[in-house]
Amino acid sequence: MTAVQTTRDERSFIKSYLLLTHILKSFENDAKKLESDAPMQTSTLYTEMIRNASRCAAVLLSGIRREFKKRNIRMCEVKHSENGVDADYLCRGLHGTMHIDHAPFHNEVDLRMRAYLGISATENRAAEPIVTDSGRQNAMPVRSYGHRASNPAASAKKKTSRPYSAGAYA
Repeated sequence: MTAVQTTRDERSFIKSYLLLTHILKSFENDAKKLESDAPMQTSTLYTEMIRNASRCAAVLLSGIRREFKKRNIRMCEVKHSENGVDADYLCRGLHGTMHIDHAPFHNEVDLRMRAYLGISATENRAAEPIVTDSGRQNAMPVRSYGHRASNPAASAKKKTSRPYSAGAYA
């Protein structure tokens, strides 16, 4: 019987696991430093932003762990070094290793942290396309908000206006 290799999806889950655990540790360390250092006027705001981003990453990590359980994947050892990240794992009973170089790993960490914090990945925000409520880029809204498209018989009745003293503007 030939051994089945780790699939692309499984490798993607393992990579996401490595990124998310690193991101959570970074967020936690940063939040602790903000709380312990000399208090700034906005340090509670920054700490709250980091905690919210950390919660977002934790939800994603719990989904990854659920997939690990479904797919019978278990992380054995993770090592961070100057060269990058090395991971040993078991996938469906087969031993595997993964190496991610330092620069691509930290670029991906930076992109994901920016996304979780709600910060643009590009420095020039004006170059980003505008997404409307219809989900299309640079498009006019699908629904016109100027008038109602309701029952014409109901709109034929004219409302009687009340005088200002009767509380029409209250």
